[in-house]
Amino acid sequence: MKKILSLLSVLCLIVVFLVACDGNDGADDSGDAGVNESDAMTDANEEDANEESIILTIPMLGITDEQIASAESMGTIDEIYTQVGIHTRRVIEDMFEGSNVQVEFVDWGWAESLDQQQRSMIAAGNIPDLVAGEIFMPTYAAEDILLPLPQDIVDMVNPSFLIHNNDGEAVAVATRASVFMLFYNRDLLEAAGFDRAPETWEEWQHMSDTITEVGAGEFFGGGVPSFPHAGGALRATPFFRQMGTDFFLDGELQLESQELIDSLTFIREMNRNFPLGLGNGASEDPMWNAFEVEQNIAFAVNGTWQASGAIRNDMNWGVAPLPIPAGGVEGNCLVAATYVAVPRGAQSPEHSFDVIRGALTEEVSALWLEETTPSPLQVIIDDESRWSDNETLVAAIGAVASGDVSGLATFPTNNTQIWEIINTQVLARTTMTEDSIETIVSEAATQIESLLN
Repeated sequence: MKKILSLLSVLCLIVVFLVACDGNDGADDSGDAGVNESDAMTDANEEDANEESIILTIPMLGITDEQIASAESMGTIDEIYTQVGIHTRRVIEDMFEGSNVQVEFVDWGWAESLDQQQRSMIAAGNIPDLVAGEIFMPTYAAEDILLPLPQDIVDMVNPSFLIHNNDGEAVAVATRASVFMLFYNRDLLEAAGFDRAPETWEEWQHMSDTITEVGAGEFFGGGVPSFPHAGGALRATPFFRQMGTDFFLDGELQLESQELIDSLTFIREMNRNFPLGLGNGASEDPMWNAFEVEQNIAFAVNGTWQASGAIRNDMNWGVAPLPIPAGGVEGNCLVAATYVAVPRGAQSPEHSFDVIRGALTEEVSALWLEETTPSPLQVIIDDESRWSDNETLVAAIGAVASGDVSGLATFPTNNTQIWEIINTQVLARTTMTEDSIETIVSEAATQIESLLN
C-alpha cells in the first residue's frame, strides 16, 4: 500500500497546505460571487488585526518544515508534491497576513492516527478548525459532526468530489482525488500477440491468461489486487459497481448478492495470473515494483499516479479505462481523495471555509494536473484543452465527470470493524483459499449483520 500511502501523505500536502491558496482565485475561477474577494480579504484582515487573536489549527498531513528542508538539500524541490506543498503553505500565510488570524500547522499523520487524533479532540471539546482524511470522512458526515459547505464551494466542484450527510447536505470536499485505471505493459502484450488494451472482462481474462502462459514463469498477465486492507477494497470496489452492486447499497448489505459473488469469482480467477502471493500480500510494494521496475506484470489496476511511476522507470506503457463485464455498467471508486471539512463547534468557521476556498483554486489544480491527478473544479473538467493531450487524464476525468463516483461504501455502524472483516475474511480469503465463495460471503455476512444491528 506504499503507493497509496505515499501519495496520500503527499497529497496531503495539498490537504493542508491545501488549504490555502488565494481565495480570490477560487471564487473568480468558479464564477461564484466574490470577484473582489482579495480586496475584501484585505479589508477583513485590517479589521481583524484590531480584534482578539485567532489561531487556526490546520492538519499538515505529512508535509513538514523538515521534509521541505530535506527536499531542498537533496535537490528534489522540483518534485510536484514538494512544489505544491511549498506553494500552498506560502499562500496560506499570505492569506491571513495583516489580520488577527494565525495558522498553526500540525502533523497528525494519516489514516487511523489522523482519525483518532481528530476524534479525541472533538470528544474533548477541543474542536480543530479543519478536519481531513480519506476513507473515514463519510463516517464523519453520517454522524453529523461536519458543518454544511457554503454554496459557493459546492458550486465550484464536480459532485463526485463531495461527501453528503444524511440530510443530503454537502459537508466535505476532496481538494484532489484519483480513480482507478488499467495500466499495461505494451511490450508484454505484444509478446503474446496483442496490440491493444482489453475492453471487457472476458477479453481481459483471455489476454491475461495468454500472457501468463507465454511468459512461462518469466512474466505474468496480472489481475485485480486483493490486498487484505483498504488497498484491496478500493481496487475491488469498481468491479462490484460495474455489476450494479456494492458491499453496502441502499441501506442493505449486498455481500450475498449474486452480482457480488460473480465479481469475487472473477477476482479469484484473475488472481491466478499473479505470481503466488503478489496480489494479496500485506505490503503493496512488491506489486508496484514488479509492474514498473521489474516490468514482469502486464496489467496493473492503479490510480492515475501510476503514470508517473511508469515514466520514471522508462516503461513502454499504456492506460485505458477499466474493462467492463458483459451487460455491465461503468463503475469506479475514488482513491487517494484528500477530503477537508469544518467540524461543528469550530471557533471561526468563516476563516476555515476561506482556507478550503484557497485549496480549490485553478492554480493548485493546474499543478496537480501535471501529476496526472484529476481536478475537482468543474471549470477545469469542462475545459478539455487543459487535459486532452494526456491519455491518463482523459480516461480519469471521463470517469469522474458524471458526478456520481464516490469512495468506499460506508456502513451506518461499526464501519471500521466491518471493513476489517471484508478485507481479511472476504477479499483476502477469496484469493488465498479455495473455499467456496458462497461460504466465504455467508460467514462474513453473519458477522457483519450482528455489527449492523
